[in-house]
Amino acid sequence: MSFDFTLVHKQKPDFGQINIILKKSYQTIKSAELTLESDQEASFTLSYESMLKTSLALMLSRGYRPRVQLGHHKTLVLYAKYVLKQFSDITATYDRMRQKRNKLIYDIASVGKTEAKQALAIAKKYFDIVEDKIVEDNPQQKLWKHEGKSN
Repeated sequence: MSFDFTLVHKQKPDFGQINIILKKSYQTIKSAELTLESDQEASFTLSYESMLKTSLALMLSRGYRPRVQLGHHKTLVLYAKYVLKQFSDITATYDRMRQKRNKLIYDIASVGKTEAKQALAIAKKYFDIVEDKIVEDNPQQKLWKHEGKSN
């Protein structure tokens, strides 16, 4: 799979910014967990938003930022598919979550408990994969690690 680099612009990686985004992404996962029982749509949306933030951290770590334009969410998904080729099942699910989130916002759709639970599980797994990839690509950087992982 190739990626259209006209959708992004080059910039120097700022690992302070990347760490902040990773922390925010992880907190969004925690919020998705807290809302799972009471509001499945909110939990699903938060799980998706976590994946979006995590993808942004990945892109930034490689020296790119999405252009501010219509479709920048899709740009982040496409970039994740490009970088994480070996995780095509997860990035395909991420893309389906993007489409579902659009239907939730701009159309009529609903999310059940099972779907929200699955979205949360995928968001957690995706976070771990991307976090590991950023560390692998940038071993010289001190990156924030969520609880349960060492620094």
